[in-house]
Amino acid sequence: MVSANPTGTPLERYEALKAPAEVAYAAWRTPERARIDVAIDTSSLANGAKATRAAIAARIQETNATVDLGQNHGYGMQWLQPLVTITFPDGASVVYGPVKADQAAAIVDIATGRTPATSTLAIGAVAGKREGIPSLRDHPFFALEPKTGRRLIHRLGLTDPENMQHYLGTGGYHAAARMLDRHQSPAQVRQELIDSALGGRGGGNFPAGTKWNFLATAPGDEHYVICNADEGDPGAWVNRVIMEGDPHLLIEGLLIAAYATGSRGGFIYVRDEYPLAIARLEAAVREAEAAGLLGNGVLGTSMNFELRVIRGAGAYVCGEETGLINSIQDGRGMPRVKPPFPAGSGVFFKPSNVNNVETYANAPMVVEHGAQRYIEYGTERMRGTRLFSFSGDIQRVGFMEIPFGVPLAGVIEACGGMLPGQQLKAIQSGGPLGSMLPAREVPNLSMENVPFSALDALMGGGGIVFLGDQVCTIHMAEMFTQFVEEESCGRCTTCHGGNQRQTEIIRRTIAGDGRHEDRHNLALIDRTLQFSNCVHGQFSPKIVRNTLRFFSEEYERHSAGRTCDALECEGLIRFRVTNQSDPRLVEAQEICPTAAIIGGPGARRVDDALCIRCGACTDVAPNALVREAKPATPRVVAIS
Repeated sequence: MVSANPTGTPLERYEALKAPAEVAYAAWRTPERARIDVAIDTSSLANGAKATRAAIAARIQETNATVDLGQNHGYGMQWLQPLVTITFPDGASVVYGPVKADQAAAIVDIATGRTPATSTLAIGAVAGKREGIPSLRDHPFFALEPKTGRRLIHRLGLTDPENMQHYLGTGGYHAAARMLDRHQSPAQVRQELIDSALGGRGGGNFPAGTKWNFLATAPGDEHYVICNADEGDPGAWVNRVIMEGDPHLLIEGLLIAAYATGSRGGFIYVRDEYPLAIARLEAAVREAEAAGLLGNGVLGTSMNFELRVIRGAGAYVCGEETGLINSIQDGRGMPRVKPPFPAGSGVFFKPSNVNNVETYANAPMVVEHGAQRYIEYGTERMRGTRLFSFSGDIQRVGFMEIPFGVPLAGVIEACGGMLPGQQLKAIQSGGPLGSMLPAREVPNLSMENVPFSALDALMGGGGIVFLGDQVCTIHMAEMFTQFVEEESCGRCTTCHGGNQRQTEIIRRTIAGDGRHEDRHNLALIDRTLQFSNCVHGQFSPKIVRNTLRFFSEEYERHSAGRTCDALECEGLIRFRVTNQSDPRLVEAQEICPTAAIIGGPGARRVDDALCIRCGACTDVAPNALVREAKPATPRVVAIS
């Protein structure tokens, strides 16, 4: 635990905190004996990191190895999780992966020097050098990142995210301390952000400094800063990376925002599905309070700033700022009618500012190094770098920090291209309220808002999902329409009812009952939804609109031709027995949840009326049954 220094100026108090932290961090970076750090983050845990760590610990104990065991955060190469870093006494750190539990002995042997560091598991050196091992920065996955190194997430992989000394020892909180030492006034901090053109990283890119000005000039002295960490878009986890990998960075950003806007309180609203992020943020807040960096008299000044972590209510609509504010107040997660805007009437109906995690996390960098350094990267329209997470049918799933304006085609190349045997069909960005664009538009797209907006699409909050040619876009559209219908708060009849009708039409289409008038009705619903109170309703038809525009032929094959080329739409496919002699056919019959496989030896068949298209039978007996297109039935038109 770090203790606060009771006397001195803010910078003197900060230096008193930093001096022992630097010593502690230096000892961690150049340990007396080798240390094995297992990446502990949500992605690694999902891939078995807990079992890997337990196996390494057991191996160390069994062999009485002179090795320490620690933790860090993954470096971004999620397709290689669980990742393990070995730091040697000379400070060289080598990343290995994927390291499963049964490879614990090999990792311990490398750490003790019994086997060379150049194992087949070695990916690259993240710090220092080891003969025969390339720099991790030379990996093609990081080819698009700044050549001078990462900026926002430069600590990831090189610190223990649960150790505040590592944040202080690497210069953390210096920007806030210097600011509080009267080096910058609140107005100067806000102007620095305006000059940097730091935009909101939630997708809108509204200038953060301008937004902070709104709050600073609001009446009264009870102002609040709020962090929207309700990251709910599929394929987006960039906010989670910061909260799990560098929680004090977010806290320092909020501290700077509080000073710049005259706020005495703050909230970090984290979605309930991020338990590790919540735990690390709560622990970091307690550490910062104990060090005098939060609470009453921050670093000995007259500034008071209380910060609380709020566990989200689980509603997607709480990603909208006023819905989130209602939830903080223990109300229903329902967006408010605007105006008034949060800067005038926010949490507890007091002036408030809402930005997302990455926006606040950039503030210390801007305040520390100035706007000019920040705008060295990016484009005229969008300055700086940002985090992106890339997933889907690609070979390298992970996250990277890249400048705005990087061509999307280059991103696909850095991600290793599509999975073997697949071609890119579509990209999905911006989550359920975002967009779905065809592969043919990739050459026209770069990582900034304008190229996406030109196609009536959204780049969104940082998550891009690449879809291969085995995906049905109509089936995808149904998944998203169902989601936005279920997540509607119900305030607006236009949103709730409109999304019900939209979902019904798409569901009916994939069930094999598409109608000629459906296009007209979907367009009518789209126009009506624009009168919804908030962006949830207004943006909810965007993916269907993209589908009808860019995947029109595929939609028509579903609606008029009653066929699904990808064999995903339940009403347009069937399962059929093709090999009566396959011994696994019996097993498939036994596990069918609806007993749809009927008949005895040599005469088994699938009763189509009972089949629910779950695919369990073909999973068990792929050589005995086949998923195929359902024979088309002629459309019957009643004539009056």
